[in-house]
Amino acid sequence: MTKPIERGKNAKTPAFKNIFRSWTFVLFVAYVVMAGFQNYVIFPVEAKLLPLYSTYASLLYLPHAVRVLATAIYGPKTFWVLLPAILVETYVFYPPINGQISFTILALIVIGAVCAPIGYVILKMISGVFPGGFDTIKTSLHWRYVFAAGIIASAINSIGLTVCFFELSDLSAASLAMLRFFIGDIIGLFVGLVILTWVFRLLRKIRQVES
Repeated sequence: MTKPIERGKNAKTPAFKNIFRSWTFVLFVAYVVMAGFQNYVIFPVEAKLLPLYSTYASLLYLPHAVRVLATAIYGPKTFWVLLPAILVETYVFYPPINGQISFTILALIVIGAVCAPIGYVILKMISGVFPGGFDTIKTSLHWRYVFAAGIIASAINSIGLTVCFFELSDLSAASLAMLRFFIGDIIGLFVGLVILTWVFRLLRKIRQVES
């Protein structure tokens, strides 16, 4: 009588474990962790070192690397992977007033989730490739295309943030803000990809040992 129960448990265990080993879960956790590190470590440090700059833009925005990497794995449909992570980030680190999300915050959430997929589509239209050859076992990527897509995504994100936060009638202030958003995304993309590359190698070693 006990054997069927044991087989049922064993049948459920791999599926349960696969949820936590899937790239969707890994990217979700990576985004929330990066966002938390951004909020509790990078922002306070920048506020002390660069008080004027850090009032609305970060010089090192790490979550952008996760957005781009997620798109390298899932393509345009990564929007549905990023959206829940960004919603969780918003509720945890920037709780809405009276439990309601303002139109501006909602627009920022959508921009954050859609900028990398749009960058993917634009790069694919221009070059005909992107990034190609992603292997969930070998975790290999064509990093040139990943970075190129990240630059396009950063441009889209910077434009969207500037439109949400600034009066476009003041062209000089809007242009400066756009440049600051862009620089923060690019530096964050570079540093984040270095960190995530190391994480990928660690995951690959763990999977090789388990297999």
